[in-house]
Amino acid sequence: MKKGMNRADSLQNAFALLESDFGKSELCVFLSHKSLGKASAKQIAGYFSDAGIDYYLDENDLSLQRAASANDPNALTEIIKKGISESTYLLVIISAIAFDSPWIPFEIGFGQAAIGADSRKLALLPLKDAAEMMLPDFMRTAYDIRGTKSLNLYISIITSLNESLLKSETRIFSESMPNHHLDKILKWNA
Repeated sequence: MKKGMNRADSLQNAFALLESDFGKSELCVFLSHKSLGKASAKQIAGYFSDAGIDYYLDENDLSLQRAASANDPNALTEIIKKGISESTYLLVIISAIAFDSPWIPFEIGFGQAAIGADSRKLALLPLKDAAEMMLPDFMRTAYDIRGTKSLNLYISIITSLNESLLKSETRIFSESMPNHHLDKILKWNA
């Protein structure tokens, strides 16, 4: 089984082109998050990768890093728009500090326009520290993922693969598994 890759990583993308199946999955999930929550975003990205789903996580986007270092908001905006436009899904990782980011509302608004109106295309995943937060109205139109169990279901839906099959191929792990590696950041039974 092939792992998903970070499409923001230009070096990884170059190597993928050399592979016989040209590497890229048809699916790509843009991970919207507050930069201070990067560690949780990386864990979730790894979970998508294990499921064979490509993702866009900004930390490996060299052009985005250069634009941020140069304090170039126009370039930042265009790079983020490109990352969203080249993705098939947008997952907003909600932490207690997520709404301190000016980029998350922008990414949601642009994502709704670029990716489409299907509620599964835009999904929300609150971390444990934000599981009980009241979300703004504009976010309530998104697919609601509340923990590991519903994240597994979401992966099953977007891949069109049976959840039992995904678990048997160890692409995802049972939410009731002791010491699930997402237990520290997500509720398990939601």
